[in-house]
Amino acid sequence: MKKFIVKILTVASAFLLLILAGCSSNSSASENKVITVGTTAQTYPNSYKKNDKLTGFDIDVTNAVAKKIGYKVKWKVIGDVPGLFGALDSNKVQTIANAVTVLPAREKSYDFSDNYSFYAAQIAVPKNSTAKSVKDLDGKTVSATIGSSNIDLLKKYDSKVKIKSYDDRNGVFTDAASGKVAGVLNQRQFLQTTIKKQNLNLRIINENIGMNKAAFPFKKNSSESKKLRQKFNKALKELEKDGTLKKLSEKYFNEDVTKE
Repeated sequence: MKKFIVKILTVASAFLLLILAGCSSNSSASENKVITVGTTAQTYPNSYKKNDKLTGFDIDVTNAVAKKIGYKVKWKVIGDVPGLFGALDSNKVQTIANAVTVLPAREKSYDFSDNYSFYAAQIAVPKNSTAKSVKDLDGKTVSATIGSSNIDLLKKYDSKVKIKSYDDRNGVFTDAASGKVAGVLNQRQFLQTTIKKQNLNLRIINENIGMNKAAFPFKKNSSESKKLRQKFNKALKELEKDGTLKKLSEKYFNEDVTKE
């Protein structure tokens, strides 16, 4: 009888260990569902810090996508766009959330998700500037953030306008407002929100230089990245359909930037 009881207890213990092992395995699998995403935290209102907390349109969109596909986001803040792509190349991040424009040169090195926002490139000049069109700035210098897609758009649109690149995102605006450069090049929505937020002595020239189509970049020739990109695309479609993308856009831009 004692041997029988001991045998039952042994079998029960083994079964319990199997259950605990399974729980542990499931817990580990759940904990492993984390995606590391790079951002600058300097691109208002897409990615910035408020009360030391990372926030913005791209931050909220990424978090909504991750929730849809059952992931948690681990954010990696890197101050400039070239640094973000360097982190993607070296597998330090799996994608970037920073209003990243899809460009032919970038498409050679990266696969992109579906576009989720659109921004017209424009130039803001001091209010007392005589410039009424981009052509009026021929031979003059405008400021732009280093690595910005707007630089390529302006070079293609009007190569006679000179460009001074800055790694200081505040400097591109303050130098334009003070007259150190003839204007500042950026997306229209970023110009509008920054001018209003900082009460800058600038006005926007109502002329579109080109359209920035933003998406999430992923490494090429990676089966893992391909699967993740497909999941992102599925989630973006769902977020568009249920109105989440439009709602987030209106929250940060007071308009729908999710439509071209």
